[in-house]
This record gives sequence, structure tokens and C-alpha cells, in this order.
Amino acid sequence: MDEKIMHYPVTVAKYVLRFMIIMLALSMIFGAAHLTYIWVTGLLSPDPLYFVLDIHELFEIYGMILILVVGYELLKAISIILHSEKIPFLQILRIAIIAISNKMITLDIHKTDFNTLIGLACIMVSIGVAYFCFNRKECSAEPDGH
Repeated sequence: MDEKIMHYPVTVAKYVLRFMIIMLALSMIFGAAHLTYIWVTGLLSPDPLYFVLDIHELFEIYGMILILVVGYELLKAISIILHSEKIPFLQILRIAIIAISNKMITLDIHKTDFNTLIGLACIMVSIGVAYFCFNRKECSAEPDGH
């Protein structure tokens, strides 16, 4: 009886995950199209010169590329959850590392207060420690093969 009751929420959750995969894939397609538009219009703009991007455009482009990378990694993680019913801790931690790195790369230090910088540093250290611990645990669980 309990298995039958739990079957329905699990089935609904799988449909929700499939819908999220579709939304994420469409978001990535539209994001790539928008990125291409920004890149082409930046290159064809005569300000300052043709085929030259200014630093603000480069930051915007790099930030969007990193967001698309996070989306791709998230898409892979959701797909793993959907197909294997396991939560890929290391992959989720990698997504968090990429996302926080994106924030730190595109951060304007002159407009950011000290508390935000300390908070970001603490988040980065805690994610790094968690990644190290999970990666070490996973490596020690693998057989030697000898």
C-alpha cells in the first residue's frame, strides 16, 4: 500500500523534472541567441571602432557565457537525477562553484561593500571544503583495480 501511495508523487516529480529540463533547454537556446545578438551588435557598432568590443560588453558577454555554462551543468544534473534517482552531490557542488565564480569574475569591486566580499569569500571556501570532502569520500570508495 505504501509503495502505491509513493508512486504518484514520484511520478509527478518526474514529470516536473522533465518540464524543468524543457524550460532550461529553451532558456539556454534563447540565451545563446541573445548572446549572439549582443556579440554581433557589439562588433558591428562603430563605437569605439568596428569589430572592437569595450570592456563593459566583454563583461556582459563573459557573464552570459558563464550563466549558460551553469545552465548546461544544471541540465546534466537534473537529467542524472531523473534517470538514476540519485542526487549527484559533486556535480551540484561543481555548479555552485561555477555560479559563485561567475559572480566573483563579473563583480565590480568598486561598487561592492566589504560585507558582500566577505560573504562571497565564505561561500567559496565552504563550497570548496564540501567539494574536497565529497570528492575525497568518493575517491576512497572506488576500488583500486589491482
